Amino acid sequence: MPRAPVRFRSALVLLACVSACAAPRTLGGTPESPVAPVPAAAKSEAYDRLVREYLDWFTAANPTRATRLGFHMHDAHLPDVSAEALGRKAEALRGWLTRLEQLDRGALNGDAAVDLHVLENAIRAELAELEDERPWERNPAWYVGLISGGLASLSSREFAPVDERMRSLRSRMARIPEVLDAAKANLKGVPKLWAQLAVRDARGTVAYLRTDLPQALEAQGFSRVDAAERDAFTQAREEAALKVEGFVTWLEEELLPRADGDFRLGRERFEKKLALEEHVTLSADQLRDINERAIREYKAWVAREAAKVDPKATPEQVMAALVKDHPKAEELIPTARAQLVELQRFVRERNILTLPSDLLPTVREAPPYARLGFASMDTPGPFETKATEAYYNITPVEPGWTREQKAQHLTYFNRAGLLGITVHEAIPGHFVQLLYGARIPTDVRKVFTPASLVEGWAHYTEQMMVDEGLGNGDPRVRLGQLRRALQRHARWYAALALHVYGEPLESVAKRYAEIAYFEPFPALREVERGTSDPTYLYYALGRMQILKLRDDYRRHLESRGETFVLKDFHDRFLQLGLPVSLARGVLIPGDTAPSLE
Repeated sequence: MPRAPVRFRSALVLLACVSACAAPRTLGGTPESPVAPVPAAAKSEAYDRLVREYLDWFTAANPTRATRLGFHMHDAHLPDVSAEALGRKAEALRGWLTRLEQLDRGALNGDAAVDLHVLENAIRAELAELEDERPWERNPAWYVGLISGGLASLSSREFAPVDERMRSLRSRMARIPEVLDAAKANLKGVPKLWAQLAVRDARGTVAYLRTDLPQALEAQGFSRVDAAERDAFTQAREEAALKVEGFVTWLEEELLPRADGDFRLGRERFEKKLALEEHVTLSADQLRDINERAIREYKAWVAREAAKVDPKATPEQVMAALVKDHPKAEELIPTARAQLVELQRFVRERNILTLPSDLLPTVREAPPYARLGFASMDTPGPFETKATEAYYNITPVEPGWTREQKAQHLTYFNRAGLLGITVHEAIPGHFVQLLYGARIPTDVRKVFTPASLVEGWAHYTEQMMVDEGLGNGDPRVRLGQLRRALQRHARWYAALALHVYGEPLESVAKRYAEIAYFEPFPALREVERGTSDPTYLYYALGRMQILKLRDDYRRHLESRGETFVLKDFHDRFLQLGLPVSLARGVLIPGDTAPSLE
């Protein structure tokens, strides 16, 4: 598809919705008359038209996602999440699949031929989420996330004047009761853990509405807005906070006592989700075998590196000492800022890849509503043209935690570990992916990027950077990288153990801690995340796919008498923006090897 941005036309959106659900028609004639041959250009045009219309429909149907992508014509809306509306959405998705299946795939080539697989998987994945996984029926945090994400996406970046964004915020806040009413009507069979986590997330959203949101807008010129507008906004914000507080009460008093659902996906739905979202078709048993082999190999690597630090201590003892060497809580952000500058220099000096810009992200404390993980990169959407800031979020210690919980949380940010986190989140990880976004050739790839590509690349860079000399051979830096690799393999284990093999959460958390050298508290938090993020094995999965692709690509070049250059490989791979299994066919023409084995 051409690189031109997606066009939005209300008439076209209506046309798309109608044609998606209409009976199939034969291009070039009626079913009763002979069909004239369709030129190849017309077939390509039919694909381009379908993509444009689908993306118009997709962004209208998913307004909060549209805002995050960088499209702002739906900023005043939250999605209709009533059961009836979600049923209509599923029917529309089936209509889009029908139109997709009518295309002459053999007539497509180049980017279109590859993107067709990306688009079809994306549509089927969304349909499977609606009809098979059903988070709208089982997970109250799904609704809280729609609200908090919908509001945060309007306040975190100044893509429009503050008064304009305040009007959009007011409009979205006015729709919060509809979202919460739908939640109360739809939710059933909710797992108890998910209800408990939703209470925490909803309370964080209340705190965001009352504290973080006004603080963010004040820094953006709130006080200069007309007084009547400010008063109306403040009233709407407090009404929204009261509505979410009421939802917290409902969760605690009505939902929690009857929350008896099971969070497990089961083998069939797990394998289907992974195939559609990550383009990986391995069975759960194959995935388990690959992961257990990798855990053994990385554990052996840890033993070799730990012996260099202290030959008299066990690997567990060396790791325990390593994680206790961390910055103080107030030093986390300044330390990460200094690391950014050093990593930028290292990448350029070692010819790791081409940095398209001198920009660096802003390091900050993670907002209260976004503190489930330890760190994250908040980047602008691929179509954002005005507010292009990127934020490297670090989750601070919480005042309400015990002294032991605070200490255990900081172990994740041990000095070697924080360096690897900054590699992952920023350079050359997620932030560099952002810089390469403009070079990705099609809108389909920009919108539907699989997590195994996003997180797989960032996790791959952690190992690659140490391989290329980061840390100057210090075994503690390598151990920090290996610990994070084992953390991702622990997630891989947990995902399968929880959702396929039915192991109890407590025993999964115990083995998670053993695999990843984690303390019990952060290990439990990681496993709790896995209950609602069942395919969070995509970190290690993507890293292993990229490593295998790099080795296979090297052999491919050498077989042709060409020289492999790491920088060239990275530049080409990042510019493709494709799932690894599809990128293989572009980088290695005629490739039939599996992306992982």
